Amino acid sequence: MADMKFSCSHCGQDIECDELWGGHEIQCPTCKGQFVVPPKPDAPPHANLATAKANQPRLSIGLSRTERSAAPPPPPPQEVIMQARLRQAKTGKKGDAKKWVTVGAVVVVLGVGGYLGYGPVTAWWAKRSEAAQQASAPPAVTNAEPAEPPPAPKELPVLAAVWTLDVDKATIPEGKANGSVSGTNFMVENAICVPQLLKLYQGAAAAPDREIQIFLRLTAGESLAGHTWTVSAQDPAGKGVPQVVKRWKTNPRYAAQSKTFSSGYAMKLELGEVEANMITGKIFLALPDPEQSVVAGVFKAATGVADASGAAAANPGMMPGPGMVPGRMDRTAAERYGGRKR
Repeated sequence: MADMKFSCSHCGQDIECDELWGGHEIQCPTCKGQFVVPPKPDAPPHANLATAKANQPRLSIGLSRTERSAAPPPPPPQEVIMQARLRQAKTGKKGDAKKWVTVGAVVVVLGVGGYLGYGPVTAWWAKRSEAAQQASAPPAVTNAEPAEPPPAPKELPVLAAVWTLDVDKATIPEGKANGSVSGTNFMVENAICVPQLLKLYQGAAAAPDREIQIFLRLTAGESLAGHTWTVSAQDPAGKGVPQVVKRWKTNPRYAAQSKTFSSGYAMKLELGEVEANMITGKIFLALPDPEQSVVAGVFKAATGVADASGAAAANPGMMPGPGMVPGRMDRTAAERYGGRKR
């Protein structure tokens, strides 16, 4: 079958194909342009394949593909640079648009927030300014003199107690109650005074290191407030003579020892009025033991009896045990000391 040669009407590319393609529309293998293959000439062409140019495209009617010419030469560097700048410009335009959209959204949000918060912020700022002005204002000048603070309670001195069994010569020093118990110095750190019992002790309330207990043996209806006792060493043991117990520890790890005195001691005891659940007192007590135990001075004891206003308060250090009535001793103590039975 004879071949025919022609040129692309778009790009001028020389094309060679079978004569059967005459009058058909084809696509240029180089520029991809569509054109109609010229009809077969009347005179038979003298095909000379030897004259065909190198790498010249050739179409075949019996093939399903086209033979392409060599790849087109790369574009010049100037064109590559221009295309890159064009792409950069397009990208920049998109970025600028997004940036301006974001800026616009932020401006709108700030504007709405400022509109809604203007009133509260203005009120808060006005209050703050007023408070600052009041703080910086000088104090008002007055002629009144500043009130003097109340004087601090005077700490009583510690005056040594002098042991004697002669109650007439016994004196109560105007100092903090102190002395010695079984040859060891004794400082009255705490005191408790409830009906029928006065406790002067040093150390923990549950297990004192040294302690003096005085069972007062009040009769029914007698009051602690304003009561006094004077006991001579010659007074026999009896219902009106208080019983004294001294307790001391020879070793802090062991339980305290105790010794009871029903007579033979000298004592002066004065109790004052009850105020704010406390009662004041003065004491001189000398025991007839070999160590010449003695305690003398002023003390203040917690109490559970009624004060001058008639109000009674429970004493946490001397709460009654199970089944006991406040102000009464148990049966054993009542039989021993002559108090009221429960």
